[in-house]
Amino acid sequence: MLFFHLKSSFPIFKTAMASALLMGTVQLMTGCDSQPSSSNNDGTAQTNNIDKDMAKNDEISVNSGPTNTRAMDKAQANEADIANEQIVSPSGYQKLSFGQMITPELLSSLGMTKAKSDNEQCYYVSNSELSYVDKEYGERASVLYQIIDGKVALISIQDPSIPFYKDINVGNLASDVMKAHNDELSYEVDKYAVDGDYYSLIANVNFKVIKESSLGEFLKDDNIELNNKQDNLPLQIEYHIKGGQKLSDSMIKATEWTADNKNLLKGEVESIDIGIPEAIYLVEGCS
Repeated sequence: MLFFHLKSSFPIFKTAMASALLMGTVQLMTGCDSQPSSSNNDGTAQTNNIDKDMAKNDEISVNSGPTNTRAMDKAQANEADIANEQIVSPSGYQKLSFGQMITPELLSSLGMTKAKSDNEQCYYVSNSELSYVDKEYGERASVLYQIIDGKVALISIQDPSIPFYKDINVGNLASDVMKAHNDELSYEVDKYAVDGDYYSLIANVNFKVIKESSLGEFLKDDNIELNNKQDNLPLQIEYHIKGGQKLSDSMIKATEWTADNKNLLKGEVESIDIGIPEAIYLVEGCS
């Protein structure tokens, strides 16, 4: 009986062990199955957080981008305006432009002083704080503005340090002027320089001549053609050259330049005028 009892208890023990192993295996499998699920949930949460952060950053970028760009564009435009004001050009110089009406109040606000003159229709103004010392004439105004009939008609550069939009300065050679304008200049001997040591090189700005006017006669509107609709005023540049020599003709047009005549050009720029033809062809200025 004892033998039978021992033999019968072994299958029970074996069965119990098998049950225990089975339950352990189930728990282990359940644990394995649940672990990746927990990991996936954490990954999804992290992904969602990253997506939200990226969306937030994109939103900040979109909202702030145009504002910063507009501010930068405005700053660059202001810098360009300031830079342009410091260069004499067809737009004018500093706060004055060609054709602009001049009043005593405007001159006072800009620190401009009017030269002594009895001619109220034609006179010069300058900035008392903008001057230089010339070796021959002493202290002089760096820039002169010629006013005709109450409007800015001409700007004259006398100081070598004043920049000009054609990259020509007082003191440059006549050959530099010709190069800057692709030889498209007219030659004119100064009225009082019979030997040709003083002469002018003249260039047209914003227009072309349809009908030539005689020397000293103002170019009329029916004799010129503006290059485009935005050019309101025809302008000319006159480079006053010293140290030259007389050429064969007192006046040579831009279409009549020859290699021989160009090779005869000598001297350096003494001053630069830019203005309306009426002012350029005033032989005596405002006197």
